[in-house]
Amino acid sequence: MSNEDLLALLSRARAVLDRHMFDAEDAIRDDVAEVCMAIDDALPDASRIPIKKTELELNRQKSAA
Repeated sequence: MSNEDLLALLSRARAVLDRHMFDAEDAIRDDVAEVCMAIDDALPDASRIPIKKTELELNRQKSAA
């Protein structure tokens, strides 16, 4: 699996666990909350990892020659 696939899988798991964080009595489940916090720590934060936008530049002078 690529890193992107693993990150997507972690994000999906986090979303599923988020739905199960509260039990029927609206009490927070500590075990689920602990796993959610671990996933949050493992997922990259947009502010921690700078994403570089790359673009391809077409050099018309070279392609014309």
